[in-house]
Amino acid sequence: MLIKTLEKFVRFFCKLIPKKEKRIVYHSFPDFSDNSFAMFVYISNQFVEYENIWLVKDVSIKEKYFKLASNYTKKDNFLVIKKNSLKGIYYYLTAKTIFHTHGLFNFFGLNNLQKKINLWHGMPLKKVGYLDRPNSKSVITSDYHLATSPFYQEMISKIFRAPKETVLIVGQPRNDFIFDNTIGINELFNKQKEYKKTVLWMPTYRKSVIGDIRTDGSLSPEIDFLSKQSLVKINKIFKKFDSVCYLKIHPMDFMKTKHFKKYSNIDFIENEDFVKRGVSMYSILNSIDVLLTDFSSIYIDFLLLNKPVGFVFSDYEEFNSTRGFIFENPQKYMAGEVMTEIDQLEHFLNEVIVHDNDEFANKRKRIKDLFHSKINDYSKLTCKKVLRNV
Repeated sequence: MLIKTLEKFVRFFCKLIPKKEKRIVYHSFPDFSDNSFAMFVYISNQFVEYENIWLVKDVSIKEKYFKLASNYTKKDNFLVIKKNSLKGIYYYLTAKTIFHTHGLFNFFGLNNLQKKINLWHGMPLKKVGYLDRPNSKSVITSDYHLATSPFYQEMISKIFRAPKETVLIVGQPRNDFIFDNTIGINELFNKQKEYKKTVLWMPTYRKSVIGDIRTDGSLSPEIDFLSKQSLVKINKIFKKFDSVCYLKIHPMDFMKTKHFKKYSNIDFIENEDFVKRGVSMYSILNSIDVLLTDFSSIYIDFLLLNKPVGFVFSDYEEFNSTRGFIFENPQKYMAGEVMTEIDQLEHFLNEVIVHDNDEFANKRKRIKDLFHSKINDYSKLTCKKVLRNV
């Protein structure tokens, strides 16, 4: 009882702290990335009067963050502060506006003197928030949330139990990078050879070691596309088709790039590889010819490019019974080949690489129109729409 009373007092006291109108706090996972980074780039370039504060977990590599920022903005009007510190809490409590992707200091609650905007990190396929854990007391609370269409507005409202009018149909800020800052991934990773096609493979995690610690789906090596035996076969396929595949490990995954051997036509990459090169991952998406994924939200962003997508997984039932999906029939919304065996993957790659056969183009358009509202013009700035509506 005493602890609850003390918590209420702290929250009440924090609401009395004056806010600085031109101070904005940003937070993301991983640090300095995703939708929060896109908002920061836009604001720092367009509004020199704002004081931009990044709260990060790891300040030891902040020079890399400065390098990344310098490739997108010539302004230096920002600070990088350790999140879990007195200074970090001070800046949070005195900021007028807060942008985040995974929640930030939920303990303090909402404050009518602040605007807290949950940019999130993708329109989901798998269950998150209250759809994942209906009785959770740790689901993010924010004043505003983002969605890409009326369809996803309904979903985001349920996920966070937020009034629909607080879920803004403005799109995702990071998708501006797809069209406005295009960088070739082969050039970025120093590939001298020219390939017929460039493939990005982005599976979601099955076992996490950061943030929400959990195990979903199956890690059985007999059905795992990422087992050593499977990867040897898959590498031969890419070699045969004179193509390269970049397999990006999810930042929450227990597997890291160091756990995989080197292959001639498969490169394993992770978020840190983009940070140290000073590039946002979304800036390279337009240089990708084909996307492979499973249940990752990257697929929904990639729809904007109208390029082939393949869905690679062998544990649908296991994943559905552990994590589950926000749709009753998620495969209905997968606008691409669904592959559960390596032979199927080879056939799919043969069609899209060798024969340029894109048989799912019409279905992709239907799903894109459902997932992305026509008012979302990603050739212009989504970030501007966010600021106009919060």
